[in-house]
Amino acid sequence: MAAQRTSSPGRRGGRKPYPSNTGLPSFSSPQGEKEKPFGPRGPKGKKGNPSFTLRKGKPLPHRIMEQAGDGVRVEERRPHCPHYPACHGCPFVRFPYRQQLDKKRGSVVNALAASPALATLDVPPLIPSPWQFGYRTRVKLAVRRLGSKVLIGLYVPETHQVVDISACPVHPEPINRIVQFLKQAIERLEIVPYDEVHDTGQLRYIDVRYSLWQHQVLLTLVTRHMDFPQARELTRELERRFPFISGIVQNINDKPGNVIWGERFHPLRGRDSLLERIGHLTFHIPVNAFAQENPPVARKLYEMVLEWARLHGEEIALDLYCGIGPIALYLASRARLVVGIDDNVSAVNTAKENARRNGYHNSRFFAGDAAEKLRETATTLARIDLIVVNPPRKGLNPEALAALVAVNVPRLLYVSCDPLTLARDLDRLSKEGYVTRRVQPFDMLPQTDQVETVALLERSGAASGLL
Repeated sequence: MAAQRTSSPGRRGGRKPYPSNTGLPSFSSPQGEKEKPFGPRGPKGKKGNPSFTLRKGKPLPHRIMEQAGDGVRVEERRPHCPHYPACHGCPFVRFPYRQQLDKKRGSVVNALAASPALATLDVPPLIPSPWQFGYRTRVKLAVRRLGSKVLIGLYVPETHQVVDISACPVHPEPINRIVQFLKQAIERLEIVPYDEVHDTGQLRYIDVRYSLWQHQVLLTLVTRHMDFPQARELTRELERRFPFISGIVQNINDKPGNVIWGERFHPLRGRDSLLERIGHLTFHIPVNAFAQENPPVARKLYEMVLEWARLHGEEIALDLYCGIGPIALYLASRARLVVGIDDNVSAVNTAKENARRNGYHNSRFFAGDAAEKLRETATTLARIDLIVVNPPRKGLNPEALAALVAVNVPRLLYVSCDPLTLARDLDRLSKEGYVTRRVQPFDMLPQTDQVETVALLERSGAASGLL
């Protein structure tokens, strides 16, 4: 974070929409030029309404961490969250950042300590996020009504109550502005928020993506019915108010309940995808695709995977649960051949497109069940030198783990978003002859209790994998 990688709202276990405006900074461009501010009626704005511009050199607000040599200096000043503690999306927001990192490291240590084979592993400090706030490039929010008030926010866990979070500090400022505008537009255009109890209403969820590289937004409106009478006027107003919106898409979910996505997508305006750059790679990200929500930390993670892979140009590597291909394409920069496998056809097609976009013709991508496709691929290749697994939050199922062990690959890299399932699977692999050499946790989602971890494993008896 299995649910489909490109259609699941939380494949990697990111924040789902869990069952007052603030003074916000402006942005400036990298060349020092000022872009025109956006007001409610176009570029000139309107007196009495706040305007803002996009900062292209440092696109995220609330940057309070700075690099100081090899270390990291963290300022103790933290912006106030107007939604805490009613909102449960950021349970660690009450802790200073250093303490957040310590607590997350502790969750990895405790998970590994439960296994005798892993208890002596050294768990280094987390690699921190360059931004503690304003980093979250994908936001999924429920749209509901409470009395006469429109709410756009997250569910309270284990309930169907929605907490409004229209001024969330972890969201990039353009996303907050769009959410605040939508609350007003829903009232003005008489768009009826969805009612789960009676299965009535129209607008169910909004999904907003933000490209740090292009500084553009892709907005998806999830509706109960295909017929959306206010769609034309709403899209016109959004385009007029926010020129950086590159596309608006309607998703139709005509089934009762609180599942986010339906199967049908209908473009309303512009494109149905974004481009994002991570390191030396450019990724095409479709409207319903999974991608890490903190690109700067994702880059650090992918670079570490590549470093620990120790490729020299002649290796054949396999990326299991490859999604749209970021890890596979990082490996392809140094491998002879990389094969990516995912059970989602759309993800695999996007991975192929991303390989072509970045010029990596030494990569192949296949759609199918992880265990079945892994066994099939192993019989067609002369050898496999390295396998990277990046499974959903629930980890490897028994069939996939058995197929992985059967390949007898000398080196494994395991990327996990859940310390408990990571520890479980590393323990299982230890019983099959794999030794976990080292682990490294990353803070992909500051203010939350989530932690991403990379583990390096070697077949017992293989040459030492220590770096």
